[in-house]
Order: sequence, then C-alpha cells, then structure tokens
Amino acid sequence: MPFTSRTARSTTAALGLAFAAVAASGATSPVDQAAVLLRESLDAPKSVSYVGEMQTIRFSTSRAIATIVRVEHRAPSLTRRWYLAPDSLYGDYIITRGIATYQFDTKHERVTVSRNPMLDDTVAASGNLDRVVQNYRSVFDGHEDIADRPTVSLSLINKYTGERAVRVWIDQQTHLVLKKEEYHGNGAVASQMRFEELRYTTAIPDDIFATAAPAGYEQVTGTEIATPSSDIERVERDAGFTPASPKDLPQGFALATGDVTVVNGVRTLHLLYSDGLRTISLFENATGAAADFGTLRARTMHFSGHEAEYVEDGPTTLLTWRERGLYFALVSDLMRPELAEIAKSVVP
Repeated sequence: MPFTSRTARSTTAALGLAFAAVAASGATSPVDQAAVLLRESLDAPKSVSYVGEMQTIRFSTSRAIATIVRVEHRAPSLTRRWYLAPDSLYGDYIITRGIATYQFDTKHERVTVSRNPMLDDTVAASGNLDRVVQNYRSVFDGHEDIADRPTVSLSLINKYTGERAVRVWIDQQTHLVLKKEEYHGNGAVASQMRFEELRYTTAIPDDIFATAAPAGYEQVTGTEIATPSSDIERVERDAGFTPASPKDLPQGFALATGDVTVVNGVRTLHLLYSDGLRTISLFENATGAAADFGTLRARTMHFSGHEAEYVEDGPTTLLTWRERGLYFALVSDLMRPELAEIAKSVVP
C-alpha cells in the first residue's frame, strides 16, 4: 500500500508519543531516545503483568518451526507458558520462578527442573545493552497495532556490516516488546515472535504458578547452569585442562563471560561471546565426551582438514569437532559458514 500523507501523519504521531515517553529521562537525540526506549523494554517484564497468546516461528534453511503458547506473567519473575501448538507439545507447560524453570511433559508424566542464574541477572542485562549501543545503530521506523495495542518500531542496524539484525515493536504505554524479528546476515528472517492476544492484569491466581509435580509424575534434574563470571582467567584455571579460544570473531563480538559446569557428568568449560544482540557459545571438554544431539539428525561437514558434525534447529546451529584431545561445540544463531570460520581459528 502506498505511503500516504494520512499514514505519514499517523506514523509521526506514534513516534511523537514514543519520544514524549522518554523525554523525562533527559535523552535529546533520536539515538539517545532509542537507547532509553530499549532499556525500558528490557525492564518492562519486571513491572508489567499480563496474560496473552504468543506465536513464535523459527526458520532454518529447510523448514519453519512454529509454536503457539498461552503466556501468564506476574511481575517481576513468575511466568507460565502453556503450549497450544504444535500437536506434539500440546498440553505441556513451563513455569519459571526466578532462576528456576519447571518443564512439565504431560505425555510422559515427567517434570524437569533446571536453574539458570542469567534469568535474573539485571547487571548482565545492563551490560548487554551497553554492547548493543556500541555495536548497533537504532532507527525508529514506524508503528503498527499488535494485539490491538499501538506500538513503535525500532530496527537495530549493525554498525560494521550495515545489516539489520533485529526489529522490535514496543508497546507505547507499557514498553513491553509485543513483536520481534531477528535476521540472518543475508537479510532472511531467522525468527519471529508476536503476541496475537494480550491483556494486562495482575489478577493471576497463585496456583497458576504451582510447581509441585502432579501425582504419578517423575521429577528429574535438568541443566544446572553455573553462575557466569567475567573473571575468565579464574574460570579457565577451574576447567582442569588447557583451553582454546577462537582468534577470529565477527566484528563487535567480545568474550563476555565464562563458567565451568558439569554436563551429563562431564566437566565442561563454557565461554560466551556477544555483540549485545547475538551470542556465540563455545563449549569444550577434555574428557572425550562428544555432543548429544538428542533427536536431531547430525550431518557431516569439513573445514581445514577437520571433520565436523552439525545440526540446525530453526535458526540455531550446533557445530562440533575434535582437535588434539579436546572436544568442541559452537552454538549460535549465526549461519553455518560463519561458525565454520570461527571454528577454524580455534587452535589449542
């Protein structure tokens, strides 16, 4: 549809509301205003309670994976997600309470309990936004009604490549992100999240977030993620072996945190690289334990004389290989050729 003068006036009005919302913060330029709005969207789930229906689509080179969940969130840290689609997940639900996640598999009568300190790490979130501002340019680019709520849209443009990495649609009043699209380096959509229905309310019963296993359910321990640390030297000493790290990373990426954890009984070093929006996780161990691909079918590829295996789960790629007695795994939403270039630079 042509961009008419009426549409232009409506867009200008919407952006004006967004600018007014951040004016009290002291932001004066569009860049400052965008940064303030991004920070407010990051903080919104800590103060905004809601019930809604959310659709997520993750795209890979060969397929699209779609899920629909009913979401009930009571600020600051209680969330329940109940799967409506696909059929294979229908009826399953996930409850998050702070750093703990309870995943209920209703078909197999099992609840898996995991803990991730990063789910409640406001300091890390703040530092992440600083990296976003450093590596990305924020551009206001219109408005749209999402779930009957007026939103203002921001695109984040990579300063080094000029490519749009993410676009978010932010509720003008509450600053909750109501729609989000992530893009591959070639411009293709990697994933999309969108609220189809939304109602703001704090009247959500306590039993919605109950985590006690129903009668007959087996409770199992899931992933216990260690608290990440910025003291990388200490973390690498704790690994118990001489680790390796990539020498070649995409521009803007830097080593953010590290941790040593036990995965399936194997002591594993995890190094997390980030540019604020995208992340690269490098896992390595010296125990001879290869990656567990679960139900996904691994494929073989070669780079620099190495034979590697990889799987693609939507936009996320897991690439594994062995070198000089160490087992490596790279996990990222970067495209597979990009991960292969990073893998080439990992030399013990």
